[in-house]
Amino acid sequence: MSNIGTQSNHPLQHAAKLPMRQRIAALGDAILVVPAGSRDEVAMMLIELASVQTTLGHKHDTLGVDSAASPIELITRLPGKWRERHASDAMLAIARSWNVLSTPMKELGAGLGRDRWLEAARTLSREPDQRARLAAVSIAHDTADPGFAKIVALLLADEHQSVRKAADKALMRLTMVMLDHLPVHLLGADLAKVASTPRIVLPVDPAVLVLERCTLLGAIADSAWSFASHRCRSPLLAALLVMDRAVETPMERQISARMRRLLSERNHPSHSPMRTVLRRTPCPILRERSLRWLTIAPISTAAIDRLAIAESLDEHEIVLRKAHLGLRPKRGARLASLRHTTQQTNGRLELAPEGPLPTRDQYHQIGKDARAGLIRMSSLIAIDDQVKRDLREPALADPSTHIRLIACDASSSIDLPDFMYDVDPGIARHAAMSWSSVGNTPPRPSSPAGMHRAKIAKINDRSPHAWVRRLAQEESDRLVMVRPQSPASRSQARKNYANDPAGFVRSIRDHLADPAARCDALMLIRIMGIEHRFELDLISIVQSETSDAKARATAVMALGSVDSNAARYMLSESISDADDRIRANACEVIVSTPDQILELKSDTNHRVRANAIRRVIRESGTSQIGQIRNAGHALLEMLHDDRPMHRLAGTWAAQRTLTGSRREVMGVTWKPLVSEIESMASGNQDPRIQSRAQRCIHRIGADLQLATQSHLHAMNESAGTGF
Repeated sequence: MSNIGTQSNHPLQHAAKLPMRQRIAALGDAILVVPAGSRDEVAMMLIELASVQTTLGHKHDTLGVDSAASPIELITRLPGKWRERHASDAMLAIARSWNVLSTPMKELGAGLGRDRWLEAARTLSREPDQRARLAAVSIAHDTADPGFAKIVALLLADEHQSVRKAADKALMRLTMVMLDHLPVHLLGADLAKVASTPRIVLPVDPAVLVLERCTLLGAIADSAWSFASHRCRSPLLAALLVMDRAVETPMERQISARMRRLLSERNHPSHSPMRTVLRRTPCPILRERSLRWLTIAPISTAAIDRLAIAESLDEHEIVLRKAHLGLRPKRGARLASLRHTTQQTNGRLELAPEGPLPTRDQYHQIGKDARAGLIRMSSLIAIDDQVKRDLREPALADPSTHIRLIACDASSSIDLPDFMYDVDPGIARHAAMSWSSVGNTPPRPSSPAGMHRAKIAKINDRSPHAWVRRLAQEESDRLVMVRPQSPASRSQARKNYANDPAGFVRSIRDHLADPAARCDALMLIRIMGIEHRFELDLISIVQSETSDAKARATAVMALGSVDSNAARYMLSESISDADDRIRANACEVIVSTPDQILELKSDTNHRVRANAIRRVIRESGTSQIGQIRNAGHALLEMLHDDRPMHRLAGTWAAQRTLTGSRREVMGVTWKPLVSEIESMASGNQDPRIQSRAQRCIHRIGADLQLATQSHLHAMNESAGTGF
């Protein structure tokens, strides 16, 4: 019985017996002062009273069945209006006590309706009591509903500092909830914590929230432009965070453009604080925004300062992923003003830990796109060349082909040879083409750069990639003079000889002393027609018994162009040399009479015999018909020889002597020679002999056809003149 008596004396029991208006006022005052254990019970009673409002909007709302209404009540519907007023008072009482409510009560109260909470917050924001205005801001902060944006923006300029501070936090909370889809590494730890804080969700259609984004964006833009009236930081930071976000509606686009215009308003009161926010806020996405805004002159200095120092690896990552934006010339020129300081570590120069770029040790800690951006960004920022090479070195072994190709593009000619050894043929080819001197003047072969380049080209001659081998060969042709088979090498040799004859001669003599390059040097001397500059060298090579027989034979040919007694003497000695090639070459160039040369027709070597016969037939004059016909008989003997090489050499000599004016001078020996060549061309001979004979017959036929046409033409002209 004592318990029952105690319960009947409970203050809530007394409040329940009060008239409705007094009851709501008593409960509203009590909830602010009662102990925490009894607060939920009071809150529940207020929520029940406030929930009566939910039945007032129905068309079929009637008075209770058991109650009777007077005519005045039926006309004015005073009971319904009283209930509505009482529910609104209860709603305001709950809203005023929002800061002392427990989380379950807040979640239960959220079911009273979003529109009612918005209206309650508007009412509280206009009350003179600062605690009421603080409660309105707290509702906006805890629910993070964008519909409260205008209320919060209005209270940013409140006369009490506590209200302004709370509104500042609430606006930041509203902004971060709109950006809660962004990962933590973009927002930073502090802002990500704000975005991830649980909130009281008001019942609302998701489509309505999408439309309410315009309300929030408009409130942020208005607050940023009216910074002078409140001096709060959150509108500036919120504007920087949302002004470059993707927009979906024309209204959002218009509001975002209004925010971006603020970046160019140098004289606006918010401009200087906005630059400070951009410099000092620990939010990685703002560093990426700074890269975008480098082209906006009024804010570019602050953007450069923000890019100059990265406080975390995430800030490096987000900026390096957008490094391709530096391709724009204006932005690239701004980035060139950045300079990354260096430091000595164990005697090695490397990047300082704090700066616009990550260090070499952090290369493998960033993603693929960021590694590609690091290579691009290192080309834009002022860095010591050696440190830059050291920073890019890990890219040589990067698993991504794309990154290795980007590094190849960004490398200097010093580092390009490293990429020419890449396993990927595309990268190796690209590096070789970039390294090649095609279209440029190659360095002098005698210079250190020329010798180093020639060494690399020689190494790449053994590359597994065909394109690299080809480019290396072409590069060697431009750098090595002693490659007579290459037009580029011959052009380089002529250029060097014209610029420095004495140096060129010394270089060629060095090659003549090298057995491996001696023959090529001799061929180059003959092609350039400068045998007289190397007369003594040629004689020395011919006389040397240790020289290669091919080199001695080539030197004999070169001596044939030197008009001196010493050269003629050496040729006369060479005509009786033991080597067949030397005798054959001496036979072609020795200064002697046709009779003396024809004596070599009986030489044991087929080349000597063929050369002697060919020279007698081609160089004998019309007064030496006897020698020409004797040479023709000797040629016929070679064609009848049992030895295949002699017949082949004879066919070669016939191909070069049976045409032109010599056809008539040879007389009766010409037809037997042609008949023998025809039989060799059609018979079952050695394929080499048959092929050579066929070419010889084709040449003779073409010569006869030309002679016939010339004769007919002359006859026609003669007949026309006579008429």
